[in-house]
Amino acid sequence: MFSVDSRVLRRAGALFVFACATAAVLGGCAPSTQLVDMWRDPTAGSQPIRKMLVVAMRREETNRRIWEDGFVSALEKRGVTATPSYDLFQQGVPDTGDIEVAVRDHAFDGVLFAHRIGATTSTTYVPGYTHFEPVWVQSRWSTNYRLYYTEVHEPGYVETDRIVRYRVDVWSTAGEWRLVWSGTTESINPNSGRDVNAQIAKLIVPELLAQGLIAR
Repeated sequence: MFSVDSRVLRRAGALFVFACATAAVLGGCAPSTQLVDMWRDPTAGSQPIRKMLVVAMRREETNRRIWEDGFVSALEKRGVTATPSYDLFQQGVPDTGDIEVAVRDHAFDGVLFAHRIGATTSTTYVPGYTHFEPVWVQSRWSTNYRLYYTEVHEPGYVETDRIVRYRVDVWSTAGEWRLVWSGTTESINPNSGRDVNAQIAKLIVPELLAQGLIAR
């Protein structure tokens, strides 16, 4: 137990607020979507894909367009000419025959497919813990403050997360069709399909570039 000047108290309070704000920002930046599984064809050639058709396997048309636009934007930022399938097929997701015709007619050398593969719920028990919090008490007879520490117990609780999985497949159409890359992502407690799509595109496209599968 000790006394401090009120100016010191104000300075300490400002530092405490800054530290809390910094921790909140850093915590908020933690990714909620991760690439958890990935495969690349080890025999794939060195010729990168330069013109990609993007197909989102989504029944709801708005979601389909959001997902395709997200991948197209990310690919074009890396120098790939990308086309959303809804530009060519506005009545719904194209079937295999339609895609083959589009690849031939528009000279696409790659096709990216994105689709959801399921969702699960994960339950975790977070144990309680005890910590000490500072309490400032002003003297009744002066402007000085005294610092005390009080013990605070935080009870345990059960945390439930919703995990949504998506898969992205990339096919090379140069010569015979072949699957050259496949990746699975997990999104924890996603806020919206648009946010998930943006996070997945930011994960997948740089990985395709690093693997030499798309042109710079």
